[in-house]
Amino acid sequence: MSFSDADLTEETKEIDKLIRDIHKHLVEYTKRNLKKDGLTMPRFKVLWYITKEQPVNMSFLHRKMYLSNSTLTIIVDKLVEEDLVDRSRNPEDRREVMLELTGNGEQLLCKMLSIRQEFLEKGLKDLDSGKKEELIELLSTTLDNLENLFKEGTNQHE
Repeated sequence: MSFSDADLTEETKEIDKLIRDIHKHLVEYTKRNLKKDGLTMPRFKVLWYITKEQPVNMSFLHRKMYLSNSTLTIIVDKLVEEDLVDRSRNPEDRREVMLELTGNGEQLLCKMLSIRQEFLEKGLKDLDSGKKEELIELLSTTLDNLENLFKEGTNQHE
């Protein structure tokens, strides 16, 4: 089954636009603040992915970020050089390089996330606690539905 743009509701189109615009502003604000600390968005994302599952190997980062091995290696080398990431060998398989955030890396990532979330908080200033809870519930339901569709392999347009 395929559907055209005409099958989409105006609400769906408006929600899509709003989500993209919110994301755009968060990314631009984040990039602006990353520059102040000498980071780029790819370097920030490497820190973010490492902290989610650390220790991680380069293959994990490669799968998450869709970057070439050489590009990823350059990013990680720079993060190691700046004492934001620690690189070590896996004791169970010496061929495998493991990555973890250093204390400095954790501090910087927390700082950047805090700056981003403070910006979002300002965007939510006109919503009372009840509206924020409702927004969380609505977005969580939407995310759950999308994740389930993805898991089921719903790929009408692939």
